[in-house]
Amino acid sequence: MRSFNIHGGAFLVFVAAMTALPPLAIDMALPSLALVQADFAATQTQAAATIAIFLAGFATAPLLVGPLADRFGRKPVLLAGLALFALCGLGAAWAPSIAALVGLRLLQGAGAGAVGILPRAIVRDLFDMRESRLFLTAIAQVNGIAPVVAPTLGALILYVAPWRAIYLTLAAIGVVLLALGLFRFRESQPEGARQSLRPSVVAANYWQALSNRSCLGFSLVLGLTFGGMFCYINTSPLLFMQGFGVSKAVFAGLFAFTSLGVIGGASLNSALVRRHVKPRTALDMALATTALAALALLAASLAGLASVWTITGLSFFYFLAMGLIFPNAMQEAVQPLPRIAGMASAVLLASQMLCGALGGALGAALYRDASPSGIALVMTAAAWVAAAIYALWLRPHVEA
Repeated sequence: MRSFNIHGGAFLVFVAAMTALPPLAIDMALPSLALVQADFAATQTQAAATIAIFLAGFATAPLLVGPLADRFGRKPVLLAGLALFALCGLGAAWAPSIAALVGLRLLQGAGAGAVGILPRAIVRDLFDMRESRLFLTAIAQVNGIAPVVAPTLGALILYVAPWRAIYLTLAAIGVVLLALGLFRFRESQPEGARQSLRPSVVAANYWQALSNRSCLGFSLVLGLTFGGMFCYINTSPLLFMQGFGVSKAVFAGLFAFTSLGVIGGASLNSALVRRHVKPRTALDMALATTALAALALLAASLAGLASVWTITGLSFFYFLAMGLIFPNAMQEAVQPLPRIAGMASAVLLASQMLCGALGGALGAALYRDASPSGIALVMTAAAWVAAAIYALWLRPHVEA
């Protein structure tokens, strides 16, 4: 078989599907948690741990796998990560206990994390700055679509099959991507760019990534704004269903509406790139929007003016701006470090997941009495700190 045409739609679909693995693996499983709890006579906390432990594996694996991707190339890491993801999906489908399921989900998260760093590194290997922004924009659109589609797909599976079929479906997705990666994906990293795995070299390369203004700065910008976004995602079920008393169907519609903001923002970014609008302009607009939308939500909350529609509308603008921030921050973080793009991608992803977990935890801890003020406070703090880092430290060095 021939390798993918790197300028073709098949390659774009393949790389985008790699980025969809985590939201699929997380959100498809959400409708099954009550069934898992009942089947294993487990506690609610144990059932919910199948989600949290996946995130733990996904967040930590990239820091270990990044050096491997820079040493052995993208394809071996891709194949190993997809194989682990698929095998753990099969194991989860036949898990004999809740402990076994949790353990398999940890390893499945690690497999997804190994795959998760590769799209940014592969795009950096193959494309110039403008093409990279277009590809990363398409990836951001997938990241907006997958969380909307995945819970519905999981619920549809449960209509016709037991909860274990969800994990069989995830395994099948992993196998399909593994076959495509094995037979149709050509290694993107040049042989001459391979890095040593000697501990001193790995440490030096990570120090290079962490001391690089663009890599560290935009990893923080993306991580902080994503933390604000995930605060809303994590706490919105409590706010809307318990606080405002909306039904599950209405909540699903509200969540889909805000998530579509990411797709809208990414589509706007694609249009800006095609019109040769520079990254600084897109980032200026996006970070100003997140800061103002979050501040407006906080003001409405403190003034007692927050309603379902106010919260959803202002959050939509925050999500819309994230569709612009995702591709541009990724591009700016990885672009200066072509020889260690795997490690740079690992730093970027680890920052995103760490801030996301922190934002989600803070939002839940601060939630009180059907008020969005705790969510708004976290979103505002995250957005304004990110905007300050960008304005004071990064903006003068971004292409204008």
